[in-house]
Amino acid sequence: MPVEKSLSESAQWFLRDFQKLLNDFANEAGIQIVAIDREGNVITEMTGVQRVCKLILATEDGRIRCRDNYKMALSLVKAKKEPFFIDCYAGFASVWVPIIIRGILIGVIVGCGGRYDRGESQEKLREKFSKLASELGIIDKEDFLKAAIDEVKIANEDEMKKRGERLKKLVEILAETAQTPLKEVFG
Repeated sequence: MPVEKSLSESAQWFLRDFQKLLNDFANEAGIQIVAIDREGNVITEMTGVQRVCKLILATEDGRIRCRDNYKMALSLVKAKKEPFFIDCYAGFASVWVPIIIRGILIGVIVGCGGRYDRGESQEKLREKFSKLASELGIIDKEDFLKAAIDEVKIANEDEMKKRGERLKKLVEILAETAQTPLKEVFG
């Protein structure tokens, strides 16, 4: 859930427009996307959430692992201050794009979606995701396997880099044109 803040009218307008941009980007790219502040608090609604992630987040352990993964990646963003790509703990591809104003990190846009083809056989994938389902306490393993293996698109590094670059350009434009609302929304 996004952090509830008392925002000025201009910041509210900005946040609505920003959410629409993220929604459009998520729909176009077929990924889930969310913006977080420098402390890891969710600023926008997560949009484009994949069914497999919904199944993971429906478990307490899944929520904890996702939160911990966000914290780890956020610390990397703070150190690097550059977009980067990682696999989440569940094995799905993600891109992390810092939101920087005048050299100061104020937040991050996180895009998740897809699974890198690592040459794993269907049997290995079933084994890997069955183990994850057991660890998380997911009861309907077959449904989870369908979501994790059949429904998640195969991502390639070039496409993830393109997504990251497009997000980076979006962030640069926002940081240049909307510094005050950005600082208020993410501050």
